[in-house]
Amino acid sequence: MLHISRFQALDFIQVSRHLRSVIVTATVIVACACTAPNTTMTLNKQQYIKKRAELITKHSIQDNTFSTLKAQVKTDDLTSSEYWTWRIDQYLYGQYPEFQPIYNAYTQGKTFQQIYNLPAENLEFETTVPKKLPSLPQGYFTDNLEGNPHRGDNFVFNNKVFITYQGHLTDPYVAIFDLQEHSWEGPYKAAESTLSKGGRKIDSHGRPIIEQDSKGHIHIVYGGHGGEREDGLNPLSIDTPHAGGRMLHVMSEKPNDITTFVQVNDISPFASYTKSYTMANGDIYLFTRAGTHKSPWVYYKMKGGEQHFQAPVIITWPTPQTSNPINVDTFYINPLKISDTEIAISYLWHECNFNEVHDKETYSRINAYYMKLDTTSDTFYNAQNEQLSLPITLTSANKQTLAFDSTLRDETPFSTVPLIMDTPALAYEARTKEYREWRMVALQNGEWQHSLPLPGTQKRTVRDLEDRDIKQVQRLESIDHDTAVVIYKNKQGHTVFATAKKISESQQEWKVNKTYLDLANTRIEMDSVKDNKANTLAVILNVKSGDAQRLYLWHDGQFFGNH
Repeated sequence: MLHISRFQALDFIQVSRHLRSVIVTATVIVACACTAPNTTMTLNKQQYIKKRAELITKHSIQDNTFSTLKAQVKTDDLTSSEYWTWRIDQYLYGQYPEFQPIYNAYTQGKTFQQIYNLPAENLEFETTVPKKLPSLPQGYFTDNLEGNPHRGDNFVFNNKVFITYQGHLTDPYVAIFDLQEHSWEGPYKAAESTLSKGGRKIDSHGRPIIEQDSKGHIHIVYGGHGGEREDGLNPLSIDTPHAGGRMLHVMSEKPNDITTFVQVNDISPFASYTKSYTMANGDIYLFTRAGTHKSPWVYYKMKGGEQHFQAPVIITWPTPQTSNPINVDTFYINPLKISDTEIAISYLWHECNFNEVHDKETYSRINAYYMKLDTTSDTFYNAQNEQLSLPITLTSANKQTLAFDSTLRDETPFSTVPLIMDTPALAYEARTKEYREWRMVALQNGEWQHSLPLPGTQKRTVRDLEDRDIKQVQRLESIDHDTAVVIYKNKQGHTVFATAKKISESQQEWKVNKTYLDLANTRIEMDSVKDNKANTLAVILNVKSGDAQRLYLWHDGQFFGNH
Protein backbone atom coordinates (compact mmCIF):
# COMPACT_ATOMS: atom_id res chain seq x y z
CA MET A 1 0.00 0.00 0.00
CA LEU A 2 1.54 3.29 -1.10
CA HIS A 3 1.03 6.14 1.34
CA ILE A 4 0.59 9.73 0.26
CA SER A 5 3.29 10.82 2.69
CA ARG A 6 5.90 9.43 0.31
CA PHE A 7 5.04 12.19 -2.11
CA GLN A 8 4.62 15.04 0.33
CA ALA A 9 8.40 15.29 0.55
CA LEU A 10 8.69 15.69 -3.22
CA ASP A 11 8.83 19.33 -4.29
CA PHE A 12 7.06 18.56 -7.53
CA ILE A 13 6.52 22.16 -8.54
CA GLN A 14 10.28 22.76 -8.60
CA VAL A 15 10.83 19.55 -10.54
CA SER A 16 8.12 20.50 -13.02
CA ARG A 17 9.55 24.00 -13.50
CA HIS A 18 12.96 22.46 -14.12
CA LEU A 19 11.39 20.13 -16.68
CA ARG A 20 9.68 23.01 -18.42
CA SER A 21 12.87 25.03 -18.76
CA VAL A 22 14.23 22.10 -20.77
CA ILE A 23 11.15 22.11 -23.00
CA VAL A 24 11.28 25.82 -23.70
CA THR A 25 14.92 25.75 -24.76
CA ALA A 26 14.41 22.51 -26.71
CA THR A 27 17.37 20.94 -24.95
CA VAL A 28 17.39 17.17 -25.32
CA ILE A 29 19.32 16.36 -22.15
CA VAL A 30 17.62 13.87 -19.89
CA ALA A 31 19.59 14.93 -16.83
CA CYS A 32 18.01 18.38 -16.84
CA ALA A 33 14.59 16.79 -16.89
CA CYS A 34 15.07 14.19 -14.21
CA THR A 35 17.67 15.58 -11.87
CA ALA A 36 16.27 16.97 -8.63
CA PRO A 37 17.05 20.65 -7.97
CA ASN A 38 20.22 21.37 -6.01
CA THR A 39 21.52 17.82 -6.47
CA THR A 40 25.27 17.69 -5.83
CA MET A 41 25.76 13.91 -5.69
CA THR A 42 27.16 12.19 -8.77
CA LEU A 43 27.61 8.47 -9.36
CA ASN A 44 29.64 6.54 -11.89
CA LYS A 45 28.13 3.51 -13.61
CA GLN A 46 29.53 0.93 -11.19
CA GLN A 47 28.31 2.88 -8.14
CA TYR A 48 24.89 3.34 -9.71
CA ILE A 49 24.48 -0.33 -10.64
CA LYS A 50 25.44 -1.37 -7.11
CA LYS A 51 22.95 0.99 -5.40
CA ARG A 52 20.19 0.12 -7.86
CA ALA A 53 20.71 -3.62 -7.28
CA GLU A 54 20.63 -3.12 -3.51
CA LEU A 55 17.26 -1.36 -3.70
CA ILE A 56 15.75 -3.98 -5.98
CA THR A 57 16.94 -6.75 -3.64
CA LYS A 58 15.55 -4.87 -0.63
CA HIS A 59 12.07 -4.34 -2.12
CA SER A 60 11.85 -7.69 -3.91
CA ILE A 61 11.32 -9.35 -0.53
CA GLN A 62 7.78 -7.96 -0.52
CA ASP A 63 7.34 -7.02 -4.18
CA ASN A 64 7.51 -9.67 -6.90
CA THR A 65 6.98 -7.11 -9.68
CA PHE A 66 10.75 -6.82 -10.26
CA SER A 67 11.21 -10.52 -11.00
CA THR A 68 8.13 -10.50 -13.22
CA LEU A 69 9.40 -7.60 -15.30
CA LYS A 70 12.88 -9.10 -15.54
CA ALA A 71 11.33 -12.36 -16.77
CA GLN A 72 9.99 -10.53 -19.85
CA VAL A 73 13.52 -10.06 -21.23
CA LYS A 74 14.20 -12.14 -24.32
CA THR A 75 17.45 -14.07 -23.95
CA ASP A 76 20.39 -12.76 -25.98
CA ASP A 77 18.34 -9.77 -27.17
CA LEU A 78 20.11 -6.53 -26.24
CA THR A 79 17.16 -4.34 -27.24
CA SER A 80 14.79 -6.39 -25.10
CA SER A 81 17.19 -6.22 -22.16
CA GLU A 82 17.58 -2.45 -22.44
CA TYR A 83 13.84 -1.94 -22.89
CA TRP A 84 12.94 -3.85 -19.73
CA THR A 85 15.75 -2.16 -17.83
CA TRP A 86 14.05 1.13 -18.68
CA ARG A 87 10.65 -0.22 -17.58
CA ILE A 88 12.10 -1.57 -14.31
CA ASP A 89 13.81 1.77 -13.67
CA GLN A 90 10.53 3.61 -14.11
CA TYR A 91 8.71 1.22 -11.79
CA LEU A 92 11.40 1.62 -9.13
CA TYR A 93 11.51 5.40 -9.66
CA GLY A 94 7.78 5.90 -9.14
CA GLN A 95 7.00 3.19 -6.61
CA TYR A 96 10.02 3.77 -4.36
CA PRO A 97 11.08 7.46 -4.44
CA GLU A 98 14.32 6.69 -2.54
CA PHE A 99 15.63 5.57 -5.94
CA GLN A 100 15.09 9.00 -7.49
CA PRO A 101 18.25 10.77 -6.21
CA ILE A 102 20.33 7.71 -7.11
CA TYR A 103 19.03 7.65 -10.68
CA ASN A 104 19.31 11.43 -11.00
CA ALA A 105 22.92 11.42 -9.78
CA TYR A 106 23.91 8.86 -12.41
CA THR A 107 21.93 10.22 -15.39
CA GLN A 108 22.86 13.87 -14.97
CA GLY A 109 24.17 15.21 -18.30
CA LYS A 110 23.16 12.12 -20.29
CA THR A 111 20.73 11.84 -23.17
CA PHE A 112 18.13 9.06 -23.32
CA GLN A 113 20.25 7.09 -25.80
CA GLN A 114 23.28 7.41 -23.52
CA ILE A 115 21.31 5.87 -20.66
CA TYR A 116 19.53 3.16 -22.67
CA ASN A 117 20.87 1.55 -25.81
CA LEU A 118 17.52 1.66 -27.55
CA PRO A 119 16.67 2.67 -31.12
CA ALA A 120 15.21 6.12 -31.61
CA GLU A 121 11.45 6.38 -31.49
CA ASN A 122 9.84 5.56 -34.82
CA LEU A 123 8.13 8.76 -35.95
CA GLU A 124 7.65 7.80 -39.58
CA PHE A 125 3.88 7.58 -39.63
CA GLU A 126 2.71 8.53 -43.09
CA THR A 127 -0.53 10.46 -43.29
CA THR A 128 -2.29 10.56 -46.61
CA VAL A 129 -3.88 13.92 -47.25
CA PRO A 130 -7.08 13.33 -49.23
CA LYS A 131 -7.30 15.23 -52.51
CA LYS A 132 -10.96 15.98 -51.92
CA LEU A 133 -12.81 16.12 -48.61
CA PRO A 134 -16.48 15.16 -48.28
CA SER A 135 -18.62 18.29 -48.27
CA LEU A 136 -20.06 19.61 -45.02
CA PRO A 137 -22.74 22.31 -44.66
CA GLN A 138 -21.70 25.93 -44.23
CA GLY A 139 -21.81 27.45 -40.75
CA TYR A 140 -18.64 25.99 -39.18
CA PHE A 141 -16.09 28.07 -37.27
CA THR A 142 -12.94 25.93 -37.60
CA ASP A 143 -10.61 24.71 -40.30
CA ASN A 144 -10.85 21.04 -41.17
CA LEU A 145 -9.87 19.03 -38.09
CA GLU A 146 -7.82 15.84 -38.31
CA GLY A 147 -8.25 12.98 -35.88
CA ASN A 148 -10.89 13.18 -33.18
CA PRO A 149 -10.75 16.60 -31.48
CA HIS A 150 -14.05 16.17 -29.61
CA ARG A 151 -16.04 19.39 -29.08
CA GLY A 152 -13.33 21.40 -27.35
CA ASP A 153 -14.03 23.25 -24.10
CA ASN A 154 -15.71 26.54 -23.27
CA PHE A 155 -16.88 28.99 -20.64
CA VAL A 156 -19.10 32.08 -20.73
CA PHE A 157 -18.08 35.52 -19.42
CA ASN A 158 -19.82 38.86 -20.02
CA ASN A 159 -22.12 37.24 -22.58
CA LYS A 160 -19.18 35.96 -24.59
CA VAL A 161 -18.31 32.32 -25.22
CA PHE A 162 -14.58 31.54 -24.89
CA ILE A 163 -13.86 28.34 -26.83
CA THR A 164 -10.72 26.23 -27.14
CA TYR A 165 -10.28 23.16 -29.30
CA GLN A 166 -7.64 20.82 -30.72
CA GLY A 167 -6.86 22.15 -34.17
CA HIS A 168 -4.25 21.54 -36.86
CA LEU A 169 -1.64 18.93 -35.79
CA THR A 170 -3.19 18.96 -32.26
CA ASP A 171 -2.20 22.57 -31.51
CA PRO A 172 -4.67 24.37 -29.21
CA TYR A 173 -6.79 27.07 -30.83
CA VAL A 174 -9.00 29.63 -29.11
CA ALA A 175 -11.88 31.86 -30.25
CA ILE A 176 -14.55 34.12 -28.74
CA PHE A 177 -18.18 34.34 -29.86
CA ASP A 178 -20.24 37.35 -28.74
CA LEU A 179 -23.76 36.14 -27.95
CA GLN A 180 -25.25 39.62 -28.35
CA GLU A 181 -23.36 40.92 -31.38
CA HIS A 182 -23.24 37.49 -33.04
CA SER A 183 -19.62 38.12 -34.01
CA TRP A 184 -16.36 36.17 -33.76
CA GLU A 185 -12.88 37.01 -32.55
CA GLY A 186 -10.23 34.56 -33.69
CA PRO A 187 -9.58 31.65 -33.90
CA TYR A 188 -5.97 32.11 -32.85
CA LYS A 189 -3.38 29.41 -32.29
CA ALA A 190 -2.70 29.70 -28.56
CA ALA A 191 0.42 27.50 -28.37
CA GLU A 192 2.41 24.61 -29.84
CA SER A 193 1.77 20.96 -29.03
CA THR A 194 4.31 18.11 -29.22
CA LEU A 195 1.61 15.45 -29.36
CA SER A 196 1.36 14.76 -33.08
CA LYS A 197 4.49 16.36 -34.45
CA GLY A 198 7.47 14.82 -36.20
CA GLY A 199 5.56 12.11 -38.02
CA ARG A 200 3.33 10.89 -35.18
CA LYS A 201 -0.22 9.82 -35.86
CA ILE A 202 -2.89 12.41 -34.98
CA ASP A 203 -3.83 11.81 -31.32
CA SER A 204 -7.02 13.07 -29.69
CA HIS A 205 -5.77 12.81 -26.09
CA GLY A 206 -4.35 16.34 -26.05
CA ARG A 207 -7.74 18.04 -26.11
CA PRO A 208 -7.41 21.38 -24.31
CA ILE A 209 -9.39 22.82 -21.41
CA ILE A 210 -10.00 26.52 -20.82
CA GLU A 211 -10.60 28.42 -17.57
CA GLN A 212 -10.48 32.03 -16.41
CA ASP A 213 -8.76 32.98 -13.17
CA SER A 214 -10.07 35.59 -10.72
CA LYS A 215 -7.88 38.26 -12.36
CA GLY A 216 -9.42 37.65 -15.77
CA HIS A 217 -6.52 35.82 -17.39
CA ILE A 218 -7.32 32.85 -19.64
CA HIS A 219 -5.65 29.48 -18.91
CA ILE A 220 -5.37 26.63 -21.42
CA VAL A 221 -3.94 23.20 -20.55
CA TYR A 222 -3.39 20.89 -23.50
CA GLY A 223 -1.34 18.37 -25.44
CA GLY A 224 -0.62 15.59 -22.96
CA HIS A 225 -0.37 11.87 -23.62
CA GLY A 226 2.44 10.64 -21.40
CA GLY A 227 5.34 12.99 -22.09
CA GLU A 228 8.47 12.40 -24.14
CA ARG A 229 11.45 10.10 -23.60
CA GLU A 230 13.66 13.16 -23.30
CA ASP A 231 11.72 14.24 -20.19
CA GLY A 232 13.36 11.45 -18.20
CA LEU A 233 11.50 9.26 -15.72
CA ASN A 234 8.16 10.25 -14.26
CA PRO A 235 8.27 10.80 -10.47
CA LEU A 236 4.49 10.28 -10.25
CA SER A 237 4.11 7.02 -12.16
CA ILE A 238 5.21 3.42 -12.53
CA ASP A 239 4.75 3.63 -16.31
CA THR A 240 7.15 4.90 -18.97
CA PRO A 241 6.19 7.76 -21.36
CA HIS A 242 5.58 5.43 -24.29
CA ALA A 243 2.68 7.35 -25.87
CA GLY A 244 4.27 10.76 -26.38
CA GLY A 245 3.05 14.33 -26.10
CA ARG A 246 3.74 16.81 -23.29
CA MET A 247 1.02 18.32 -21.12
CA LEU A 248 1.54 22.08 -21.19
CA HIS A 249 -0.09 25.13 -19.58
CA VAL A 250 -0.33 28.61 -21.07
CA MET A 251 -1.94 31.82 -19.74
CA SER A 252 -3.08 34.90 -21.64
CA GLU A 253 -0.77 37.88 -21.26
CA LYS A 254 -3.74 40.19 -20.66
CA PRO A 255 -7.13 39.68 -18.97
CA ASN A 256 -9.98 38.61 -21.29
CA ASP A 257 -7.58 38.60 -24.22
CA ILE A 258 -6.89 35.58 -26.46
CA THR A 259 -4.30 37.00 -28.83
CA THR A 260 -1.11 36.20 -26.89
CA PHE A 261 -0.29 33.49 -24.37
CA VAL A 262 2.73 32.78 -22.17
CA GLN A 263 3.88 29.49 -20.73
CA VAL A 264 3.26 28.67 -17.06
CA ASN A 265 5.63 26.14 -15.47
CA ASP A 266 3.53 24.33 -12.89
CA ILE A 267 2.23 20.98 -14.19
CA SER A 268 3.78 17.66 -15.16
CA PRO A 269 4.61 17.18 -18.86
CA PHE A 270 3.81 13.47 -18.40
CA ALA A 271 0.09 14.05 -17.74
CA SER A 272 -2.73 12.81 -19.98
CA TYR A 273 -6.43 13.80 -20.21
CA THR A 274 -7.89 17.04 -18.88
CA LYS A 275 -11.05 18.06 -17.03
CA SER A 276 -11.40 21.28 -15.03
CA TYR A 277 -13.91 23.27 -13.01
CA THR A 278 -14.04 26.71 -11.40
CA MET A 279 -15.78 26.75 -8.03
CA ALA A 280 -17.89 29.55 -6.57
CA ASN A 281 -14.95 30.94 -4.56
CA GLY A 282 -12.74 31.19 -7.67
CA ASP A 283 -10.66 28.05 -7.01
CA ILE A 284 -9.88 26.10 -10.18
CA TYR A 285 -9.50 22.29 -10.07
CA LEU A 286 -7.70 20.50 -12.91
CA PHE A 287 -8.04 16.70 -13.00
CA THR A 288 -5.61 14.63 -15.05
CA ARG A 289 -3.85 11.27 -15.22
CA ALA A 290 -0.23 11.73 -14.14
CA GLY A 291 1.20 9.70 -17.04
CA THR A 292 0.36 6.83 -19.36
CA HIS A 293 -2.03 3.95 -18.60
CA LYS A 294 -0.47 2.64 -15.38
CA SER A 295 -0.39 6.02 -13.67
CA PRO A 296 -2.25 7.65 -10.80
CA TRP A 297 -4.99 10.22 -11.27
CA VAL A 298 -4.32 13.57 -9.62
CA TYR A 299 -5.81 17.00 -9.28
CA TYR A 300 -4.14 20.38 -9.37
CA LYS A 301 -5.66 23.35 -7.55
CA MET A 302 -5.29 27.02 -8.47
CA LYS A 303 -6.59 29.06 -5.54
CA GLY A 304 -8.73 32.10 -6.19
CA GLY A 305 -6.50 35.15 -6.55
CA GLU A 306 -3.54 33.08 -7.75
CA GLN A 307 -2.34 32.17 -11.26
CA HIS A 308 -0.32 29.00 -10.69
CA PHE A 309 -1.43 25.50 -9.84
CA GLN A 310 -0.29 24.07 -6.53
CA ALA A 311 1.52 20.72 -6.26
CA PRO A 312 -0.64 17.78 -7.40
CA VAL A 313 -2.78 15.74 -5.02
CA ILE A 314 -2.73 12.01 -5.80
CA ILE A 315 -6.27 10.57 -5.96
CA THR A 316 -5.66 6.99 -7.10
CA TRP A 317 -2.62 4.71 -7.26
CA PRO A 318 -2.08 1.79 -9.70
CA THR A 319 -1.24 -1.58 -8.13
CA PRO A 320 0.37 -4.61 -9.80
CA GLN A 321 -1.64 -7.74 -9.07
CA THR A 322 0.03 -9.82 -6.37
CA SER A 323 -0.63 -13.15 -8.09
CA ASN A 324 0.35 -11.89 -11.54
CA PRO A 325 2.26 -8.59 -11.40
CA ILE A 326 2.41 -8.23 -15.18
CA ASN A 327 -1.18 -7.00 -14.79
CA VAL A 328 -1.84 -3.67 -13.11
CA ASP A 329 -5.10 -2.50 -11.57
CA THR A 330 -5.75 1.13 -12.35
CA PHE A 331 -8.69 3.43 -13.15
CA TYR A 332 -10.36 5.84 -15.54
CA ILE A 333 -12.02 8.71 -13.68
CA ASN A 334 -14.56 11.32 -14.75
CA PRO A 335 -15.22 14.36 -12.49
CA LEU A 336 -18.26 16.66 -12.62
CA LYS A 337 -19.01 19.82 -10.66
CA ILE A 338 -22.37 19.14 -8.97
CA SER A 339 -22.62 22.22 -6.73
CA ASP A 340 -20.72 25.39 -5.82
CA THR A 341 -18.54 23.37 -3.43
CA GLU A 342 -18.66 19.72 -4.58
CA ILE A 343 -17.20 17.70 -7.43
CA ALA A 344 -18.52 14.20 -7.97
CA ILE A 345 -16.24 11.57 -9.48
CA SER A 346 -17.39 8.42 -11.24
CA TYR A 347 -14.77 5.93 -12.29
CA LEU A 348 -14.15 2.40 -13.51
CA TRP A 349 -11.50 -0.24 -12.93
CA HIS A 350 -9.08 -0.70 -15.84
CA GLU A 351 -7.03 -3.90 -15.83
CA CYS A 352 -3.86 -2.96 -17.70
CA ASN A 353 -0.52 -4.75 -18.16
CA PHE A 354 3.19 -4.03 -18.60
CA ASN A 355 3.24 -5.88 -21.93
CA GLU A 356 0.94 -3.22 -23.42
CA VAL A 357 -1.48 -5.83 -24.72
CA HIS A 358 -4.90 -4.19 -24.90
CA ASP A 359 -8.24 -5.92 -25.24
CA LYS A 360 -9.87 -4.22 -28.22
CA GLU A 361 -13.31 -5.62 -27.40
CA THR A 362 -13.88 -4.51 -23.80
CA TYR A 363 -10.61 -2.63 -23.17
CA SER A 364 -10.67 -4.34 -19.75
CA ARG A 365 -13.05 -1.79 -18.27
CA ILE A 366 -14.84 -3.15 -15.24
CA ASN A 367 -17.30 -1.98 -12.55
CA ALA A 368 -18.44 1.54 -11.72
CA TYR A 369 -17.48 3.59 -8.65
CA TYR A 370 -18.61 6.86 -7.06
CA MET A 371 -17.06 9.40 -4.71
CA LYS A 372 -17.10 13.17 -4.23
CA LEU A 373 -14.68 15.95 -3.34
CA ASP A 374 -15.71 18.62 -0.84
CA THR A 375 -13.72 21.60 -2.12
CA THR A 376 -14.21 23.60 1.10
CA SER A 377 -11.86 21.18 2.86
CA ASP A 378 -10.39 19.21 -0.10
CA THR A 379 -11.69 16.02 1.49
CA PHE A 380 -13.03 12.99 -0.38
CA TYR A 381 -16.18 11.12 0.70
CA ASN A 382 -18.06 8.14 -0.62
CA ALA A 383 -21.79 8.16 -1.36
CA GLN A 384 -22.53 7.32 2.29
CA ASN A 385 -20.55 10.43 3.39
CA GLU A 386 -17.75 8.36 4.88
CA GLN A 387 -14.38 10.09 4.60
CA LEU A 388 -11.91 8.40 2.24
CA SER A 389 -8.15 8.08 2.61
CA LEU A 390 -5.93 8.79 -0.37
CA PRO A 391 -4.66 7.38 -2.58
CA ILE A 392 -7.52 5.10 -3.66
CA THR A 393 -6.44 1.61 -4.74
CA LEU A 394 -8.58 -1.17 -6.17
CA THR A 395 -8.86 -2.73 -2.71
CA SER A 396 -10.12 0.45 -1.07
CA ALA A 397 -12.32 1.30 -4.06
CA ASN A 398 -14.09 -2.06 -3.93
CA LYS A 399 -14.58 -1.71 -0.19
CA GLN A 400 -15.82 1.89 0.00
CA THR A 401 -16.90 3.29 -3.39
CA LEU A 402 -18.21 0.39 -5.53
CA ALA A 403 -21.58 1.31 -7.06
CA PHE A 404 -21.93 -1.39 -9.73
CA ASP A 405 -20.17 -4.77 -9.85
CA SER A 406 -20.02 -5.87 -13.48
CA THR A 407 -17.66 -8.82 -12.94
CA LEU A 408 -20.47 -11.40 -13.02
CA ARG A 409 -22.31 -9.82 -15.94
CA ASP A 410 -21.70 -9.98 -19.69
CA GLU A 411 -21.53 -6.22 -19.75
CA THR A 412 -18.73 -3.68 -20.09
CA PRO A 413 -19.20 -0.28 -18.40
CA PHE A 414 -17.17 1.34 -21.15
CA SER A 415 -17.33 4.84 -19.64
CA THR A 416 -19.00 6.57 -16.71
CA VAL A 417 -20.42 10.04 -15.99
CA PRO A 418 -21.63 11.43 -12.64
CA LEU A 419 -25.24 12.65 -12.58
CA ILE A 420 -26.65 15.68 -10.79
CA MET A 421 -29.57 14.32 -8.79
CA ASP A 422 -31.01 14.43 -5.27
CA THR A 423 -29.19 11.18 -4.57
CA PRO A 424 -25.68 10.00 -5.56
CA ALA A 425 -25.90 8.60 -9.08
CA LEU A 426 -23.86 7.93 -12.20
CA ALA A 427 -24.46 6.89 -15.77
CA TYR A 428 -22.46 4.14 -17.45
CA GLU A 429 -22.28 3.07 -21.06
CA ALA A 430 -23.27 -0.59 -21.02
CA ARG A 431 -21.79 -2.59 -23.89
CA THR A 432 -22.31 -6.18 -24.95
CA LYS A 433 -22.33 -7.89 -28.32
CA GLU A 434 -26.10 -7.33 -28.49
CA TYR A 435 -26.50 -3.72 -27.33
CA ARG A 436 -24.80 -0.46 -26.47
CA GLU A 437 -26.76 1.94 -24.28
CA TRP A 438 -26.44 4.31 -21.36
CA ARG A 439 -27.83 3.18 -18.02
CA MET A 440 -27.93 4.59 -14.51
CA VAL A 441 -26.71 3.48 -11.09
CA ALA A 442 -28.34 5.32 -8.18
CA LEU A 443 -28.28 5.08 -4.38
CA GLN A 444 -31.84 4.27 -3.33
CA ASN A 445 -32.79 3.61 0.30
CA GLY A 446 -29.13 3.17 1.18
CA GLU A 447 -28.48 0.56 -1.54
CA TRP A 448 -27.00 0.91 -5.01
CA GLN A 449 -29.42 0.01 -7.82
CA HIS A 450 -28.01 -0.58 -11.30
CA SER A 451 -29.30 -1.00 -14.88
CA LEU A 452 -31.82 1.81 -14.35
CA PRO A 453 -33.00 4.01 -17.24
CA LEU A 454 -31.47 7.47 -17.42
CA PRO A 455 -33.65 10.23 -15.97
CA GLY A 456 -36.20 11.47 -18.46
CA THR A 457 -35.81 8.56 -20.88
CA GLN A 458 -38.05 5.79 -19.53
CA LYS A 459 -41.30 7.06 -21.02
CA ARG A 460 -39.89 9.66 -23.36
CA THR A 461 -41.16 9.83 -26.91
CA VAL A 462 -39.77 12.01 -29.69
CA ARG A 463 -41.65 12.44 -32.97
CA ASP A 464 -40.29 13.74 -36.25
CA LEU A 465 -41.78 16.34 -38.56
CA GLU A 466 -44.14 13.70 -40.00
CA ASP A 467 -45.31 12.82 -36.48
CA ARG A 468 -43.58 9.42 -36.53
CA ASP A 469 -41.86 8.04 -33.43
CA ILE A 470 -38.07 8.32 -33.59
CA LYS A 471 -36.48 5.03 -32.56
CA GLN A 472 -32.81 6.11 -32.31
CA VAL A 473 -32.53 9.25 -30.19
CA GLN A 474 -28.82 9.77 -29.57
CA ARG A 475 -29.01 12.96 -27.50
CA LEU A 476 -31.77 15.27 -26.27
CA GLU A 477 -31.16 18.31 -24.08
CA SER A 478 -33.60 20.98 -22.94
CA ILE A 479 -32.54 24.54 -23.66
CA ASP A 480 -35.58 26.10 -21.98
CA HIS A 481 -38.88 24.93 -20.48
CA ASP A 482 -40.49 24.09 -23.82
CA THR A 483 -37.61 23.61 -26.28
CA ALA A 484 -34.87 21.00 -26.70
CA VAL A 485 -32.10 20.24 -29.15
CA VAL A 486 -31.97 16.65 -30.34
CA ILE A 487 -29.65 14.41 -32.37
CA TYR A 488 -31.19 11.27 -33.85
CA LYS A 489 -31.07 8.75 -36.69
CA ASN A 490 -33.98 8.95 -39.14
CA LYS A 491 -35.54 6.15 -41.21
CA GLN A 492 -32.96 6.64 -43.95
CA GLY A 493 -30.12 6.19 -41.46
CA HIS A 494 -29.13 9.85 -41.69
CA THR A 495 -27.90 11.71 -38.62
CA VAL A 496 -30.19 14.64 -37.84
CA PHE A 497 -29.70 17.71 -35.64
CA ALA A 498 -32.98 19.46 -34.87
CA THR A 499 -35.00 21.36 -32.30
CA ALA A 500 -38.09 19.90 -30.69
CA LYS A 501 -41.03 21.33 -28.75
CA LYS A 502 -42.59 19.80 -25.68
CA ILE A 503 -46.12 18.69 -26.42
CA SER A 504 -47.14 17.63 -22.92
CA GLU A 505 -46.54 18.85 -19.39
CA SER A 506 -45.01 15.49 -18.49
CA GLN A 507 -41.81 16.70 -20.25
CA GLN A 508 -41.53 13.26 -21.79
CA GLU A 509 -43.22 13.93 -25.14
CA TRP A 510 -41.43 15.98 -27.76
CA LYS A 511 -42.04 16.79 -31.42
CA VAL A 512 -39.40 17.99 -33.87
CA ASN A 513 -40.30 21.45 -35.16
CA LYS A 514 -37.22 22.30 -37.24
CA THR A 515 -34.35 20.34 -38.79
CA TYR A 516 -30.95 22.02 -39.17
CA LEU A 517 -28.74 19.13 -40.34
CA ASP A 518 -29.79 15.93 -42.13
CA LEU A 519 -26.60 14.13 -43.21
CA ALA A 520 -25.77 10.66 -44.53
CA ASN A 521 -22.66 8.79 -43.32
CA THR A 522 -22.00 11.46 -40.72
CA ARG A 523 -21.37 11.51 -36.98
CA ILE A 524 -22.61 14.45 -34.91
CA GLU A 525 -21.59 15.01 -31.29
CA MET A 526 -22.84 17.83 -29.09
CA ASP A 527 -21.75 19.84 -26.04
CA SER A 528 -23.70 22.56 -24.29
CA VAL A 529 -22.57 26.12 -23.68
CA LYS A 530 -23.88 27.05 -20.24
CA ASP A 531 -23.70 30.18 -18.10
CA ASN A 532 -22.83 30.13 -14.39
CA LYS A 533 -26.47 29.34 -13.55
CA ALA A 534 -26.38 26.22 -15.79
CA ASN A 535 -28.66 27.78 -18.43
CA THR A 536 -27.96 26.46 -21.93
CA LEU A 537 -27.12 29.43 -24.16
CA ALA A 538 -25.80 27.60 -27.21
CA VAL A 539 -24.48 24.22 -28.36
CA ILE A 540 -21.26 23.22 -30.08
CA LEU A 541 -21.42 20.39 -32.62
CA ASN A 542 -18.61 18.20 -33.91
CA VAL A 543 -19.72 17.14 -37.40
CA LYS A 544 -17.60 14.42 -39.04
CA SER A 545 -17.99 12.80 -42.44
CA GLY A 546 -15.03 10.73 -43.55
CA ASP A 547 -11.92 12.92 -43.40
CA ALA A 548 -14.00 16.09 -43.18
CA GLN A 549 -14.58 17.36 -39.65
CA ARG A 550 -15.63 20.78 -38.38
CA LEU A 551 -17.00 22.45 -35.27
CA TYR A 552 -20.26 24.42 -35.41
CA LEU A 553 -21.83 26.83 -32.93
CA TRP A 554 -25.64 26.89 -32.85
CA HIS A 555 -27.37 29.78 -31.06
CA ASP A 556 -30.79 31.46 -31.31
CA GLY A 557 -31.94 29.04 -33.99
CA GLN A 558 -29.00 29.28 -36.38
CA PHE A 559 -25.37 28.42 -37.01
CA PHE A 560 -22.84 31.22 -36.82
CA GLY A 561 -19.95 30.39 -39.10
CA ASN A 562 -16.57 32.05 -39.13
CA HIS A 563 -15.25 31.04 -42.56
